[in-house]
Amino acid sequence: MNAAAVAHTEPWAPESALAADVEKLAYRKAFATAKDLLCSLLPRAECFCFYDREAYCVWNSEDNDDFEIDTFVAGLGAEILNERSEEKIKRTLGSGRTLLGLQVRSGESAVIGLLLAVFSKNAGKSSSFNPDALAAMLAPAVDTIGQGFFLNRQLENAFERVQAIEDELQLVYAVDEKVHGTSHSHAGLAHLVGQSGRFLGISYSLLVIPSKRIRISATHSSWKEVHKGVLDRYVVDHLLPKLEGSHKPAVFDIPGIEGSENAAAQGFQTLLTPIVDRHDNVEGVIAQLGRVEDRPFTKSDRRFMSHVGRKAEYLIERSFDAMTGHMNRAGFEAQLVESYRTLESDEDAHQIIYFDLDNLQLVNDTFGRSAGDEVIKRFARLLEQDLPRSAVISRLTGDDFCILLTHANADDALKLAETAREEGKKLRYLEGDKSLQVTMSVGIAEFDLESGKDGKALTNARMTCEAAKDHGRDRIEVYDDTDQSIIRRHDDMQLVSQIQQMLDANEFRLLAQPIACINGGDIRPRFEVLLRMKDGDGVNIPTAAFFSAAERYQLMPQVDRWVLSTTISKLTRKLEVVRKSNAVFAINLSGQSLGDDGILEFIEFELEESKLPPESLCFEITESAAVSNLRKAQAFIDTLRDRGCSISLDDFGAGLSSFAYLKNFNVDTLKIDGSFIRDIAENRISESMVAAITQVAKVMELNTVAEYVESDQVRELITKIGVDFAQGHGIGKPVEIDKVLAILKRRLKQAPQNVAVFPAS
Repeated sequence: MNAAAVAHTEPWAPESALAADVEKLAYRKAFATAKDLLCSLLPRAECFCFYDREAYCVWNSEDNDDFEIDTFVAGLGAEILNERSEEKIKRTLGSGRTLLGLQVRSGESAVIGLLLAVFSKNAGKSSSFNPDALAAMLAPAVDTIGQGFFLNRQLENAFERVQAIEDELQLVYAVDEKVHGTSHSHAGLAHLVGQSGRFLGISYSLLVIPSKRIRISATHSSWKEVHKGVLDRYVVDHLLPKLEGSHKPAVFDIPGIEGSENAAAQGFQTLLTPIVDRHDNVEGVIAQLGRVEDRPFTKSDRRFMSHVGRKAEYLIERSFDAMTGHMNRAGFEAQLVESYRTLESDEDAHQIIYFDLDNLQLVNDTFGRSAGDEVIKRFARLLEQDLPRSAVISRLTGDDFCILLTHANADDALKLAETAREEGKKLRYLEGDKSLQVTMSVGIAEFDLESGKDGKALTNARMTCEAAKDHGRDRIEVYDDTDQSIIRRHDDMQLVSQIQQMLDANEFRLLAQPIACINGGDIRPRFEVLLRMKDGDGVNIPTAAFFSAAERYQLMPQVDRWVLSTTISKLTRKLEVVRKSNAVFAINLSGQSLGDDGILEFIEFELEESKLPPESLCFEITESAAVSNLRKAQAFIDTLRDRGCSISLDDFGAGLSSFAYLKNFNVDTLKIDGSFIRDIAENRISESMVAAITQVAKVMELNTVAEYVESDQVRELITKIGVDFAQGHGIGKPVEIDKVLAILKRRLKQAPQNVAVFPAS
């Protein structure tokens, strides 16, 4: 072991006066504790003394100064320091006293000093005085004391290392808490860079991921005048390539530039921590350039930065889309928050460009999901082409992308969108002899101090994109707050939260409107269950607006389930009334519910649990919904009819091919579209259509229902044509379903069984 190594590792090697004093106190305490043991081993000894390697009397059992012994030990010189010298010493002093000395070793070999046993004048001359025997008696205690010193120092070193690690862990925990607690990934990354730089005492900390346009830095005051752009390019162009294939932090020496007074040009070490993507490729780096105190980086520093690197990878993975490498929605929303802070005045603005691929679902259905994924990747690469440095791309959802163009006007955004749309004409998927052209709808909205609050600008851009789809697709539209289609979407958005609240609180109203038999053939009371909703002020919300919002935001399956479950629950509570009156209640199901794979199972479960007679329920589905979900509609209809329920095809005649599709559906009733009934008294074409539908229904042995019957004239006319049932305000207005059940119960007591208990009008 070389001298430098010994000086670094051995516990007795003092590094400062304070360290030496602390060491002497430790020796004194240890020998004071061992005094009784030493006296019991050599009771003839007058006292014991311990001298360290500097010939300093650290401890005297009698707590007295003894200049004679001090002089003697000082004269020994190198004998104490020489680890290969005699392990025991016997000397007679001028006063006649005899000294027996043993080296005290720390661990296996390092001499830390000399323990002396002092005997009286006559004791050393006695024939019974045997130095070897006395030394042998004392040796185990000396070894124990020396080993204790060694272990104590080892413990002290361990405590120091533990304290350093604890300090590091405290920062790691703080970083973890900050990273996992932040809702914005950019803020989390900035915290990582700043905290790690401060903990390590770094002059310039930099996180850079070129492919994702991420650059975050933190600078110590000593490097404030350093040209950051030059350093950044050096890190990306020269240092980042050195990490290729590496997953561990590495230290590099950056040579100085002779004659330069720049702080960064004096030469320094840099600690580089690779940022690795999902495919184990190095995509970026955290560079810790130079230390304020010019200390070299240690193994502990590399270990700490390895942890920081993993946290950075976690944040990036959480904020970026795996398929395209672009920001995901969470990352983009965080970017919007950061960008909002850069707006300097009311005149300053960013632009949000919202893209939606028009027919990606057709690609998926025709060629498979992998083909759709390939189109998404190609579109992502297309958006990257010639992207300004001031722009950021995000893949928000499946085929929805966004570009944030900072400090720009609408013309800049429109130019960029037109370029993307022009390039998008090349976006064609080919497979064999089949190909599909993929087009895009684009919406542009301004992001300023007003619209940037609470995500309003992103919502405006999305609604504008939806308006572009509604207006024909494959087009670009710029947000206009006077556009009626956008205003309608705003209204729908306001209603959505109210609808969800109503669902959660069970605050919808269920009404029932009578459906009267007008041909005298069916005396069973029939009703259509209707849903009503009030706003916070108790005002009825128009049904058309309510259903528009629910359909646009895919809430109809939840609404339909609520209506179905609540209706069955109310009917079950009056089960005897429903059975004895033979009442039939028609429940509407939307096209969204008809396309829901779980709706049939839900209905069957509700029927099974309630024990309600299946024949008391009729399910109304619109013709358009049945045609668009032909296979599911057929299975739905057949399954429920087998259970005993009846099926009504609503809005019949509105489609161009109503009669052609009619043979595909095994239904019980045709409900004639209301547009033919409203003007049937004035319009011969409407009258002819109703007559034709009625005639076909009779051939197929189906019942017919005319809705929107508002007058006696209309009722008489449809009765003459041969319609079986009528519904409308001219027949009966909707009332609370509980009230209808109460009326049924009251009239059952007044009428014999199998007699109509609810009047036709």
